[in-house]
Amino acid sequence: MTMVFKSHQLQSNNNAYIELSRETLHHQLSVLFPLTGLISLIIAFSHFVSDSHVLFLELALGGAALSFLLSLCNKRHLNPYVLIWIFILFTSATCLFGFYNDATSLVSNTMALTIPLLCFFALKHQPAWWYSSLFGLVYIAISADELGQKHLQINEALQNISAYGMVLVMAYLLAQHRNEAIRRVKKIATSDFLTDLPNRKGIEAVYYQEAYRANRYLKDLTLVLVDIDGLKDINDRYGLAVGDQVLMMLSACLKDYARQGDHIARIGGAEFCLLLPETSLHDAETFAMSLKKHVANCQLALDSGVNISVTVSIGLTAVEFQDFSLDYIKADSALERAKNWGRDQIAIG
Repeated sequence: MTMVFKSHQLQSNNNAYIELSRETLHHQLSVLFPLTGLISLIIAFSHFVSDSHVLFLELALGGAALSFLLSLCNKRHLNPYVLIWIFILFTSATCLFGFYNDATSLVSNTMALTIPLLCFFALKHQPAWWYSSLFGLVYIAISADELGQKHLQINEALQNISAYGMVLVMAYLLAQHRNEAIRRVKKIATSDFLTDLPNRKGIEAVYYQEAYRANRYLKDLTLVLVDIDGLKDINDRYGLAVGDQVLMMLSACLKDYARQGDHIARIGGAEFCLLLPETSLHDAETFAMSLKKHVANCQLALDSGVNISVTVSIGLTAVEFQDFSLDYIKADSALERAKNWGRDQIAIG
């Protein structure tokens, strides 16, 4: 039965993201710490000229000293996650101290709102969530306690609670976006951008798992290389975009025909790799013959009305070296023989 793939249905979903790495955090802290040090000096000066309690002046000066010390440590490439935790804990303690002594302080409220932002900015999602939530409960409790002790209007306390809740939700959503970006970066590192199949790096990890399992339980494991015949001619005649769609069509054909437990990857150019667990060479050859016929029945229907079908050459080898590069060389040699025999052939290595 012929399978027809419409060209407009074959589109690559290639989105790239940048992971918040240790080096990225290091560069960001090189800006954060000096700025917070300067802000702390400005706060200390404001306490000095307003003749505030000496504890607030000393606390602001301590914050400035700590910020500049952390900046110096950051320049020496100390662990940035340790540095940001020190900064977050100091900021939390300063904020709570300010609430205890002067709960209506604008500085204390501002610092409280920075806690979730700082946490989600630099920490992993779970630690940031529980720390921000715990601090938020304390913040809400203090805000509610202000109704009795400070005789504030209820709308002021509700504003404080709402502001923290809003910032916490915003920080959470930003963290979710960042985590999704990190997840996709990790996937892209081991996936082919065009077909969304594992790439060579991705299939190597699977190979070593399956090879270990096959060796331990004395099971067969076969490595299969599939190469599209004449892809260069298709690129030259119809263009590279059509060539990409042919690759995606073959990917869909392989996914459609593969059995449960089989592993498929695109390892470069027009070459695909299959790992067949618990499959002997004889069974793999039977599988390859049926696969070859299945691919020949797949067609790519272009918008111009032209239908394109392809054939494939296949090389098989039994996994025996427990090393991907060595077993790949055997399968690749078989694949080259299949192509030299006139293509649309199967060879065993």
